[in-house]
Amino acid sequence: MQTATAPLAFRDFREPDLPVLAQAMGDARVTQFYGLETRHTDAHAIAREQLDWYRQLGADGEGWWQAICMGASGAQAIGGIGLYDRDDDGDSAELGYWLHPGHWGQGIMKNALRQWLPGAFRRLALHSVVAYVEPDNTASSRLLRQAGFTLEGLLRDCTRREGRYVSLQRYSLLVSELGD
Repeated sequence: MQTATAPLAFRDFREPDLPVLAQAMGDARVTQFYGLETRHTDAHAIAREQLDWYRQLGADGEGWWQAICMGASGAQAIGGIGLYDRDDDGDSAELGYWLHPGHWGQGIMKNALRQWLPGAFRRLALHSVVAYVEPDNTASSRLLRQAGFTLEGLLRDCTRREGRYVSLQRYSLLVSELGD
């Protein structure tokens, strides 16, 4: 079992990660709050779309997604973490993340945020990172607060998911608030 303080490895997603991505994108527990927008229904097609999106974001300089891996070797991806949707000034971006359910409740994502965010702020020259969370996603809300994010407020019925309006909580973290 991974401990909450054990080092994780991060690397760019690659072709051999497609089965891991397909498993995650095909699991309703993972995608329930992920905000996945796709016309595909097949998990493998969604995984391909996600991998292509991760790569395009990096190539365009509009974001950066990496695989979260157990141990220093970085062999097996267990989740993903990334920034996307940079604002018009380019100094803020939206945070996204997912983790395979078999690794939930172990403090891994909290550890991943702590280890990954400082480098992501530097790489993309960001002043702030924002995260949008559905109010029913209490685990993500708790995670973000523990990681030092501030709840800014609730955006009521601000987006549509699966034909219904959804409210989102907005969290933010400033570069000056990064923990040591």
